[in-house]
Amino acid sequence: MPQYQPYQRFTEADRDKIAGRLRDAFADGRLDQPEFSSRLDQLYTVQTYGELEPLVRDLPPVSTYKTPEVVQDTKPAPAPGDFPERKKDNHPHRHGLGALGGGFTGVVAINVVIWFVIGLGNGGHWPSFWPVWLLIPWAIIALGGLGRRR
Repeated sequence: MPQYQPYQRFTEADRDKIAGRLRDAFADGRLDQPEFSSRLDQLYTVQTYGELEPLVRDLPPVSTYKTPEVVQDTKPAPAPGDFPERKKDNHPHRHGLGALGGGFTGVVAINVVIWFVIGLGNGGHWPSFWPVWLLIPWAIIALGGLGRRR
């Protein structure tokens, strides 16, 4: 950063930065309303760095952004065109009936077993096959999932 001389004129960008510092100091309670207004009025009348410096001399330096500690230890992003390897899926793919309907297969199986136990308990007089109302959506789910890639 170049060293500025007190007699050099400053830019509008420099004026805006100083105005921002004054606003921040006012918002923090470091300046009261009359002091803030006075310094802001002076800011728009001065033209050189030497006249600008007394307006902010007693204010703390500008705080810059600091990277949070959590982010500092993370691995940097890969270079453009460099693709990281995907992690392999450690879960084995299910096969058989479990793969067909997912978790719903167990619900259907339990209901068929309950129907069977009720039939045995009635001495072989089997009630109507009410698990069919679960088998229909199970079949739709199972057949719908057959064409998907894994």
